[in-house]
Amino acid sequence: MIIYLIFLTLISFSLSQECTDGRYEEEIFDNVYVTSGVYYGTNIQEGLFGDSDEDLYLDVYEPYGDDLENRPVVIFMFGGSFIGGSRTSSDIVELCTRYAKRGYVAVAIDYRLTLDLLIFANETTAYKAASKGIHDLKGAIRFLRMNDQLYNDYRIDTDRIYAGGVSAGGISAVNAAYLDEDSEIPPFIEDWIEDNGGLEGNSGNPGYDSSFHGVINLCGAVGETSWITENDLPIVNLHGTADDVVPYGDGLITLFGLNMGVAGSGAIHDRMMQLGNSSSLLTWEGVGHTPFISSSAYMDETIEFSSEFMYDLVCAQNSEPGDLNQDELVNILDIVILVNSILSADYSSEADLNQDNALNVLDVVLLVNIVLGN
Repeated sequence: MIIYLIFLTLISFSLSQECTDGRYEEEIFDNVYVTSGVYYGTNIQEGLFGDSDEDLYLDVYEPYGDDLENRPVVIFMFGGSFIGGSRTSSDIVELCTRYAKRGYVAVAIDYRLTLDLLIFANETTAYKAASKGIHDLKGAIRFLRMNDQLYNDYRIDTDRIYAGGVSAGGISAVNAAYLDEDSEIPPFIEDWIEDNGGLEGNSGNPGYDSSFHGVINLCGAVGETSWITENDLPIVNLHGTADDVVPYGDGLITLFGLNMGVAGSGAIHDRMMQLGNSSSLLTWEGVGHTPFISSSAYMDETIEFSSEFMYDLVCAQNSEPGDLNQDELVNILDIVILVNSILSADYSSEADLNQDNALNVLDVVLLVNIVLGN
């Protein structure tokens, strides 16, 4: 028993050390090592002149000189209205580079495009486009778990995999998170989904888990907020209220003449709050679509806001509940920190012990009970 307790203590110390010295909060690494063009799967690409196989690739960004094992993974999907874009788009490269400099393993992935939207602009074609992105994302996640189990090329923590994306990429990532029951599949696409591998899809690496643990939504949307349920995946959202491509709240996507109803970041956040789920929202008042692509100031704000949410998420999994100062002890010092946070209205998900998205006396009561129990 003593040896077992010592072993647990060493693990706890290692994990608590991981979230110190600015890791995940700041760009603590100067350089990033990129492994480009990693094949992760193949799937069918539909075309006007017949179907063909499309190979799918990803790029892996790692902090150069990092010797940590079991690093969290963040996957980014590019934007481009499902008809264009690339895993090497400038905004995706910058997002991956800057997250890797914070200590993450960042991954930019291919997903199949849908040029049919230019000709057949209807709800069915749009859902097919998003579903191809969902299937390819899940194939990439399965690849990462397969690689971790067989080769450990990237030293990742498969219990901390997060998916995000820009615009169309955000739509695919968000819907991959919340469109997770067969009963939620819109009737007009049920047959297509069934013929293409169900919600899992056929994008490679069968037999491995495709689940992930949180979402970074950069100007994306979900098909229906009713798909979001209690205790659903945490999400951080960034969106402009004047977005005329993907609506900020409940609204229509009018691109290509679609007029298709979706729920943007504001509506997603409201639904998450109603259910007591973990969500954060940065609203850009009067700002249009994806301002971070053309503005370094907005990109800086995007990185800072999203990584702050992600820090709480990745590090909360590595901390004992109530250990707010990460000294491996839950005691009066943690109670003092919690009380000061309440008085200063400085919200932290780690201090929100009952996960009701508010810091108050109920959290103090829970923390006191933890201290007495210890």
